[in-house]
Amino acid sequence: MHRLAPCYVIVFLLCAVASLRATEIETRRDVEFTKVAGESLHLDMWLQPGASNPAVIYVHGGGFTGGDKRHIETGFKPIFELLLPAGFSVVSVNYRVAPKHRFPAAPKDVQAAIAWLKRQSNALRIDPDRLALMGDSAGGMIVSYAGARPTPQSRVAAVVSFFGEHDFALRVSEDPCAVDGRTIPRPKGGCISGGMAAFLGFQELQTPAHQRILDEATVVHHVYRGMPQYLLLHGTRDYGVPIEQSHSLQQAMRRVGADCQLVPIVGGGHGIGGWTAPHQTHYKQRVIDWLRQTLGKPAP
Repeated sequence: MHRLAPCYVIVFLLCAVASLRATEIETRRDVEFTKVAGESLHLDMWLQPGASNPAVIYVHGGGFTGGDKRHIETGFKPIFELLLPAGFSVVSVNYRVAPKHRFPAAPKDVQAAIAWLKRQSNALRIDPDRLALMGDSAGGMIVSYAGARPTPQSRVAAVVSFFGEHDFALRVSEDPCAVDGRTIPRPKGGCISGGMAAFLGFQELQTPAHQRILDEATVVHHVYRGMPQYLLLHGTRDYGVPIEQSHSLQQAMRRVGADCQLVPIVGGGHGIGGWTAPHQTHYKQRVIDWLRQTLGKPAP
């Protein structure tokens, strides 16, 4: 019986540390980080105690036309609930959405949020050199683009993209098209979903101007050696955004000598809410381990 006592003590101490960390987290909501043409943009923050903490900046999905930063606490909760106990500060960002605001408004808003966080890093107790972008679906595309096309003030160390569209040129040429969870014959103007059309500003690829927009929005066209490290997670049965989108980005990054890892979720669909089978849930720890390796392990 006495041999078990040290084990109980260790478990008690670990639980006590986790509980203490939870009580020390500072939450700030609806903080304005920029104003564009009179429209205020806000973010929520969960800040670790101490100083110089690594931080994860989350960008929500929503088909480019909707969504909200609060999604991190609902649909993205399986990851969010692991980040804070692991020692990462977390920021969730709102951005302008289509069709009122077309590309590149959304990634520009995310870059503005990064720049604001870097300017405020001392007050927020975060390390400006240990920032990671993380997004799902439309947010996955936005973080991939923002990471690959940074301004001098918005460079990050890492990008984690869940089932994002990284290769719009490939999507347009799909045959059949994967649209809204089903496959349809390829239309004359290419495979452009309603969300893509609202985001890019056209329903069919018809003019040179359309092609220029498509090329600029295609993340695989902007890869380079020395870009941030990327982690991609994608379901093999995703009929909203096919896994070929992540294969394309990984291959493009590897060709230029950039670091990109892809975690295929066997049988997984579009959304982490369905990744619950025993052979799928490993992705959660994989994300935490990768962030620790890439950003540096947070202080205990």
